[in-house]
Amino acid sequence: MSITLVRPDGLHITTKATLNQLAHDENLQVFADGLIPRILSHFDLTGEPSLTLAEALHRTGWPAIDALLTGLLVLDAEVNAVIDDETRVFPLPGFLTYRARLPLEQFPLNLMRLPPLNAGGHYRFATVEPYYMTVRLDLHPELMVTGHVRLAAAGPNQPPQRLSLIEARLDRKELDAPLIEAALALGRGPDQPLHAIEATALRQILHAL
Repeated sequence: MSITLVRPDGLHITTKATLNQLAHDENLQVFADGLIPRILSHFDLTGEPSLTLAEALHRTGWPAIDALLTGLLVLDAEVNAVIDDETRVFPLPGFLTYRARLPLEQFPLNLMRLPPLNAGGHYRFATVEPYYMTVRLDLHPELMVTGHVRLAAAGPNQPPQRLSLIEARLDRKELDAPLIEAALALGRGPDQPLHAIEATALRQILHAL
């Protein structure tokens, strides 16, 4: 039985799938240029072979999970949770914020949806342990104008999160060196600069594009 299903509204994933299954699923090998399997290929998953996606969504601190979550964040993942016998849909950032109030035993998770992607998008992952960075953006091949910019990072004492200020600075702009530097200088917000390792990795990804 497949763990994924392609529908007009995106790619649906059962949260009962294990991380190892995610790493080898045929649909995920194609979706977003295989971003999720590529991220998971950096890690040894044999330590917890039965760990499911639902369980992973309630944990951080294990490198494979932190890296996976950065990938799911840039793909605008949504989570379906059962609350009071009704299915509620949570954008992944919101779910990660409130997950402590939604214990898995009491509020089971059914599905995750990854919305459809534009053709020709760019998807990059970089790791300099213990830091993990993922970038997604569309880029006009001639004008070099960006679109749908998504960046996420995780590191020590920094759970997986979107870098919203940097995204907003880069989105719908002509991608060049001054813009990249101005965006990276924004960090995570007031008094929360990016670690030098994160900034270097993101700079290299963006310049390569």
